[in-house]
Amino acid sequence: MMQYRQAKYTDHELIAHLHADSWRRTYRGLFTDAFLEHEADADRVRVWAQRLKTPAANQAVFVAEANGVIQGFICLYGGDDPQWGSLIDNLHILHGEKRQGLGRNLMTRAFDWLMDGYAGSSVYLWVMENNQAARCFYEKLGADNAGVIDKPNPVGGGSARNCRYVWDSPLQLRSTLAKFRAS
Repeated sequence: MMQYRQAKYTDHELIAHLHADSWRRTYRGLFTDAFLEHEADADRVRVWAQRLKTPAANQAVFVAEANGVIQGFICLYGGDDPQWGSLIDNLHILHGEKRQGLGRNLMTRAFDWLMDGYAGSSVYLWVMENNQAARCFYEKLGADNAGVIDKPNPVGGGSARNCRYVWDSPLQLRSTLAKFRAS
């Protein structure tokens, strides 16, 4: 049975390895092969250990877990940017669990959290332009592509074209998510 909860520090390694595996499967050719094969896991362990040991005041991380295995996670920062609002920094689902509703369910938890403290803020995220599956997912959830820019990759060198997807408010996404549940 799938459970959804806030992440805790002891989850950092499982989250990190899921994150690195997602990058290897999705961003081959955008990050260097050397980074993806030899550095991504250690890099993500460092990042997630820090994020979960000393979380920012405006940070929330939720996980989907079944039988002690993290199947997906979402990380967000409320009120991150004065112009664009709250940031969804990461949403990753275990490869074999995609298209099972986990992404929508994690988005629901994220937007419920945003409604509690950042309801007046718009919401945005970055997705690499060539990640068509993610782009379609966010578009189905009612996000608008507010533009494409070249952004340096967060690690591993290089840069890639990224789309900024935006919702006017958490309420806009909540409405779209409710339509999914009704159908």
